[in-house]
Amino acid sequence: MTTVPIRATRKAYRGGDQAKAQRVADENRIVDRIELRANEVLANCPDEIQTLLFGEIANDLAVDVNLVREALSGGHNGVTVRVTAAARELLERFKA
Repeated sequence: MTTVPIRATRKAYRGGDQAKAQRVADENRIVDRIELRANEVLANCPDEIQTLLFGEIANDLAVDVNLVREALSGGHNGVTVRVTAAARELLERFKA
């Protein structure tokens, strides 16, 4: 199972092509929003076992579902997370 809080996968680019560097930086800013949204959903739901669907997160943020799928470690449609009492404390900062 995925650890809590959720950590999204970001891309790195070290080449000299400024257009590629800008594209990766823009994509990483979107990944930051995906990570934040996933943790907000977990923090605001009291259930111990939660399922985050990539399509729902993509719709919430108006981004491509494939970008969400690449950023979050899970199956094809989403990720299942067990939120323990200790994890719930770590998620407090994400509560709305």
